[in-house]
Amino acid sequence: MILKYQLVNRPSDETDIREAVDYYKNISPELAHRFLFRIREAKTYIALYPLGFQEKYKNVRTVLLKQFPYQIHYLIDDLHQKIIILAIIHAYKNPMDYSNR
Repeated sequence: MILKYQLVNRPSDETDIREAVDYYKNISPELAHRFLFRIREAKTYIALYPLGFQEKYKNVRTVLLKQFPYQIHYLIDDLHQKIIILAIIHAYKNPMDYSNR
């Protein structure tokens, strides 16, 4: 399968993931593993169907992870054929919290 867009993560995305994984690992290592699986699953869907998710604000689209209250926020850069992951944050957190990173 050939993907049209390249996924690009911002450095702060790793911090978002690490914090959530640490939280879930304290509950259960299996839960942390499932969280990482759901992130990979969502990123795969984004890469395959970048326009398939709702645009929420200022060209930013979001995907809610299955099973977990986290969203992936991303932009599509058609010119450079990239999908830029802006943040992976708890669904109840203000998305503007990551805009100044």
